Order: sequence, then structure tokens, then C-alpha cells
Amino acid sequence: MPKLGLTMEKGTIGAWLVAEGQVVAKGRPLLEVVTDKVTMEVEAQADGVLRKILVPAGEEVAVSTLVGIIGAADEKIDALIGGSPWPSLPLATPVEAPTALASAPAPAAAKDTRPKHRASPKARKMAEERGLDLGQLAGSGPGGRVVSEDVRAFLARTPAPAPTAAGPEAIPTGAGALLKLTRAQQVTGQRLTASYQQIPHIHVFMDVSGVWLQQFREGYRLQGKKISFNDLIVKAVAKALVEFPRLNSVLQGDEVRLMGEVNIGIAADTPQGLLVPVVRQVDELGIEEIAAESARLVDAARHGQLRIDDLSGGTFTISNLGMFGVSHFTAIINPPQVAILAVGAMEKRVVVLDNDAVAARPCLTLNLAADHRVVDGALAARFLQRLKEILETPGLLA
Repeated sequence: MPKLGLTMEKGTIGAWLVAEGQVVAKGRPLLEVVTDKVTMEVEAQADGVLRKILVPAGEEVAVSTLVGIIGAADEKIDALIGGSPWPSLPLATPVEAPTALASAPAPAAAKDTRPKHRASPKARKMAEERGLDLGQLAGSGPGGRVVSEDVRAFLARTPAPAPTAAGPEAIPTGAGALLKLTRAQQVTGQRLTASYQQIPHIHVFMDVSGVWLQQFREGYRLQGKKISFNDLIVKAVAKALVEFPRLNSVLQGDEVRLMGEVNIGIAADTPQGLLVPVVRQVDELGIEEIAAESARLVDAARHGQLRIDDLSGGTFTISNLGMFGVSHFTAIINPPQVAILAVGAMEKRVVVLDNDAVAARPCLTLNLAADHRVVDGALAARFLQRLKEILETPGLLA
């Protein structure tokens, strides 16, 4: 079981893409591994034959556990079958590809115990969400296996049918219905529970005028560019974090590590549960670059196509529920980060102007949740005050 990320401790075999006895080529997809964050294809590290599958699909094991054996067709593998961690096992004799290929059984002779329509978990989920029959799709993966690119190509040339009862909206809601949490939801729940119980959260709210945000967004729209309020807020937060590095930090035991990069996580609602893909080095990106990268990450998150790198290395998180009409809310810190910003809806509110006149102006509410062990109330307030200034000043936000 490969270690696909710094925090990964266990992984689940999503599917074997090669059957026992079939020829394996180095660099070709061998199996799919499901972690608490993503599903990834793992490539074979050697040429040969998949002699033995030790961990079947659906089982979760610790990192470095032996899950399968690749070797020559006549190689002795009895000593390797034990399932103990890979570092403690003797490595098999290197396989010479021509010998392995010549002596291997024909792929067609291998017993195929997979579903009738062979497809990756990503492709299967995409097909279910869109009501597609996998039998309609020609697979471009190993052995004719349908992969996510095949589904996207099919959708590009065929009108999408209405979602079936198996789609994400068809969740049982009757009395007594039991809904099983996904692995991602379980891990997210555990981490957020620990955060809420162990981190002393301090919450600081501040209202911000959205006049310039609206004008900026409209200016981009007139140029045919799609920029969201969140893209503008991400840019403003990055600027503020450069000036307040203590909020762009992680807590490690009794020490606070100030991070050199501003990598902002964007909380995204997905069929797999809450995911937080990360836009890297935001302080060095323009607004249009931020918009493009944010759109890519959110789309990948919703289609189960995020890479491990897309989910790691965050130094600060933004959670925005404004699109649901939520005026304001509180968010839970994503450890080891020390702060998270909750963004409410842009809405018209009655405000008092400098001349004491009353007018309706676009406004939004920001709520900064910070770890009180690292960030005190005054520092949190100064950070929000500076963020407000940036959002309300066109020369600072541009």
C-alpha cells in the first residue's frame, strides 16, 4: 500500500485493474487506492505477471502493507505471501520483461471477477450521477476498462439524460433510514470533532461594504470573464496574510511555524462530503489566475479527480456559504492551521452614510475563527480590519 500523502496512514483498495495471472507493464495502471481524501490510480513499478492479490478490493490496510506480488511467471513467491509490511520483506528478483511476457498466461485466460461493465470508481460514480448505462461507453483503459475521460467524452457528444433514482438526490429519507457515512465523511467528522473539542476557538465578526467587490466583478463580466466574489476575497485574504504572518501559520506542539507560502484552502461541497482543495501561492497570483485555479479545483473535487497535492499544504482556509443566502455563520478550524474565515452572502443592507443619510448598500459579513492559543482577540480584530480595508479600497484589491 503506497503512501500517497504526508498524513496518509491507511488506504482502501478501490479496485484491481489487472487480474491475477495477467501481464503487468511498468508504468501502467495496476490498482486504485481510496484514501480519506481522494481515489487514485497506482501504476505498476515493474514488468512481469500479477502473481498474487493479497488484499482484495474493498479492504483497508495500513501504509506499506503488502497488497500484491508481481514476478516472473515461474518465480517462487511462497516466502512473500504473508501480508507483513513491505520494508521487512525480501524483494523479489528483478524481472526481465521479455521472459515474463513470454512465459505469462494469455490475459484472456485469466479469470475476471469484476463487474460486467468494467469501470473505475470515478467513472462509475459519474455515470450513476448522470443516469448513464456503462454498456453504452467504449472504454479506453486497460482491457477496455471505462475511465472518467470516457464518460466526459461521451457526455460532450451526447445530451445528458435525467438523473436516475441512483443519483445523489435519491437519498432515502423515510423514517428509520440508515445512511452510511463515506470514509471521507468519517475522517472529516473525527478531525472536526477533535478541533472543536481541543482548540479554543475565538470568533470575531465584521461587516464589509461590497460596493467595490460588485464593481470589480461587473467589470470582469463586461470583459467576458467569470470572476466570483470568492475569487476576489481569496486575493484580499492573501494580501492580508502577508502582513499578518501569524495567521498564516500552523501549530506544532508548543511551537508556531510561520509558513513561507500563502496556500489557501477553499471548502467545497462534493458528493463525497466536505473537501478542501488548496490554491497555492495565492499572494503571487492575479485574480484571473486565482479564478481559473479555483474553478479547476472545485470541479475536480466534485468529480472525484483531485490529486493528493491538491489537498495538502494549506496554510489558511476560507468557507463561503454566501451562494446559499446564509448571512453569517461560524466555521471550525482545520488543524494544524490556526484560523479559518467564514464568508456570508452579499446582500443589500440599510447603512448610515457619512452625512447621516440612510441608504441601501451591498454588504457581507466575515467571521474569523482563530486558535486563541496563537491568535488573541486584538490580533484577530486587526487582521479583519485590514482585510476590510483591502476589500473596500480598489487600489489595494486590484
